[in-house]
Amino acid sequence: VFSFCMCPGGFIVPASTEPGGLVVNGMSLTRRSSFYANSGLVVAVEPEDVARAGFSGVLAGVELQRSLEAVAFEAGGGALKAPATRVSDFVAGRASSTVPESSYIPGLSAGDVGEVIDRVRLGAAARMREALRAFDRQLRGYVTEEAVLVGVESRTSAPVRVPRDPATLESPDMPGLYPAGEGAGYAGGIMSAAMDGVRIATRIAESVSSTAR
Repeated sequence: VFSFCMCPGGFIVPASTEPGGLVVNGMSLTRRSSFYANSGLVVAVEPEDVARAGFSGVLAGVELQRSLEAVAFEAGGGALKAPATRVSDFVAGRASSTVPESSYIPGLSAGDVGEVIDRVRLGAAARMREALRAFDRQLRGYVTEEAVLVGVESRTSAPVRVPRDPATLESPDMPGLYPAGEGAGYAGGIMSAAMDGVRIATRIAESVSSTAR
């Protein structure tokens, strides 16, 4: 469990792509001038976790994502409202009856984010509670009633990986196609996606150069 994508003076925004599903994300405008700061809290999900949750097949991770997003949409009450819990309540394992104002414009629905997450049977909420307690031991004040967990950011990395040849970096089935970056499953953030892009661009340049000789 780790935090990432700190957005100082930022906003939490809706990022859903299909009806009946709720996804949130974070961003900052150029001036970073909102009254809020936000970051993601990431729980690693392994293939065996997905299988234990009852999902199978090549697109099992996608189906898990969709299931979690549907649960979050229902818990928020529709209209892209997001379920939210004060961090102090979440760590104590209880629902929040109220939550503070936030940067999330569609609005928040006070409740139990832990219960929402655990409906997909990943056991992620317990790991998040343990991590938040550890964060608070290192950074006193991390767990407070002013801090709020808003759910769910379910797309920090791709739930599938498109195959590519380890030497040529091309698709084994389609020469000239170079799967790259987050969507193809080879990165998990802006910097790692950029680095993978540089790697792919370098390989393409080498390929073109050798062909031209």
